[in-house]
Amino acid sequence: MVIVGVAAARIAAPSTAAHVRPAYASCGVERWPVKTLQDRPRLRPLRRTSIAWLVTRPAPDGVPATRLPLERHIFQVVGAVTLVRPEDDSDLHLVLVARGRHMIVEAPSPACTGRATPLRRRQMAQARRRVRLCARARVTGVAFFDTNHGQTGVAPNAIELHPVLAFRCLA
Repeated sequence: MVIVGVAAARIAAPSTAAHVRPAYASCGVERWPVKTLQDRPRLRPLRRTSIAWLVTRPAPDGVPATRLPLERHIFQVVGAVTLVRPEDDSDLHLVLVARGRHMIVEAPSPACTGRATPLRRRQMAQARRRVRLCARARVTGVAFFDTNHGQTGVAPNAIELHPVLAFRCLA
């Protein structure tokens, strides 16, 4: 009887690990090393551009598991943040809009970026803390081609800035 009581108590009581588990579902899988810079790419210098320019780049014929050439570029754009929503893969999903064009940008959870360089991990974590809705934001991130699977705010070519490396509300 005592053994059954102890076993029942262990099953009912959460483990220590459950107490320290972050409040997110899980990290992603599809192209995850590319999305979170865990493939440790050599990135090109920052380039200021527009959402319109990014969403009109030719979409690749399918997306490989490895990084595409445009996905080595850091871009900075300005737009209205019209949506901020947590996703099942622990990213914060943002929709940016400017001059009638829209695209997705994503800020991954720091718990999901473990193999990225310390500099990039700090940038991603700091940017994520600053994310919010605002009428005008400057967002810096790495180009990433996703597959179009009906995501809210997806660009015609499914380009995103993923991950976000810097975020600042201007209005």
